[in-house]
Amino acid sequence: MNFFHKIKALAARLFPERQLYFRTNGVVRFISISHNTQIFAASMVFALLIWSLLTSYSYLNRAEILAAKDMELAKTEQRYNDANQQFQALKQDIQSSTKALEQRQIYLQQLLDADSSLSSEIEAATQEKDAGGKGDEPGRKKPIPHEISFHTGGSTAIYDEHQKQLDNFKFSLNRIETQQQALAERMVGRISQKIAYVEKTLKQSGLAPGKLMQLAENRPSSMMAMGGPFILYSEQVNFDLSTDEPFAKLYAHHNHLIDLESVIQHIPIGMPTKKYYISSNFGVRKDPFKKTWARHSGVDMAGWWKNPIYASANGRVTKAGRNGAYGNFIEIDHGNGFLSRYGHLSKILVKKGELVTLEQKIGLMGSTGRSTSPHLHYEIWFNGKPINPQKIFKASNNVLKIQRQEYDS
Repeated sequence: MNFFHKIKALAARLFPERQLYFRTNGVVRFISISHNTQIFAASMVFALLIWSLLTSYSYLNRAEILAAKDMELAKTEQRYNDANQQFQALKQDIQSSTKALEQRQIYLQQLLDADSSLSSEIEAATQEKDAGGKGDEPGRKKPIPHEISFHTGGSTAIYDEHQKQLDNFKFSLNRIETQQQALAERMVGRISQKIAYVEKTLKQSGLAPGKLMQLAENRPSSMMAMGGPFILYSEQVNFDLSTDEPFAKLYAHHNHLIDLESVIQHIPIGMPTKKYYISSNFGVRKDPFKKTWARHSGVDMAGWWKNPIYASANGRVTKAGRNGAYGNFIEIDHGNGFLSRYGHLSKILVKKGELVTLEQKIGLMGSTGRSTSPHLHYEIWFNGKPINPQKIFKASNNVLKIQRQEYDS
């Protein structure tokens, strides 16, 4: 018996011919259900069951797929939103950097324009670097890119393109910032030389730079230097001379130089008379009348009767008249703690409260008061104490150069 016959025999046993009896109004009827009919009906029921199972599985599987896709879409959207926020933050950072670089460029250019010696030194360094073939030099004026206005919405491809442009933009800004910092360091070096020159000159004049600065800072009328570049960093930057940040260092050194130059303007460097010789020095001397050792608070500049006497700096006359042993006497306040005094005059040509200028004629040499012969008793006071005018005389040329911005190279 082959396999087909076995299947047929099994089907005959499972689905034998059946009869269904119906009784209606005493009449009995029956319906015969053949073997094939039963197999067909069973096949249809089985097919329906299989179809139901497959449909249910497909529905459930599709729901899971859609849920997974929705979750993946939500994750993708979240990643895009996070990336977009990073993009916006980067864009804002670049725009802030651009503004900072523009402010710094203006500041650097102002320093170069205001100081021809500094500008020429930077230009010489630039030419030397160009001759060596080492590429760009920070002394050159670089164009700074302006504000960015990208549309950040849209496809990932657009975002990626904008991100690439911003990265290139930031790279350019970092390059410009590096060049500016190199220029700032070079300028700090030059300004430091000037500061050293000014401080050396002040010490030669017998003046302490620190005391001068302290007086200038404590006086209400003093206008210390203010201004400088916009500093990009959000953290607190140390603006004293010891800082390492290039622009903070440049700002501190430049303002310190301005302050020194400002206070040095008050030093009375002018010669109070043109034709003279020193007949008595500053310090301890033998008094001409009592013949005992006594302190001499100024210098005696002997000369001819009625030699012109000049103001040794700009200032305001605080005293003009008779003053005991000084005879005819003038005192001028030059500001920032400096006073000059002129004694033994034969004639006074200014009045109290009058503003005078450097080398303005204020009186005539004489021998009034406690004096033995025609001469000018000349004093310079700083911070309530007399200082040696002869030191000021020796340093006057250097002080004058600083006042005129003519530094030694």
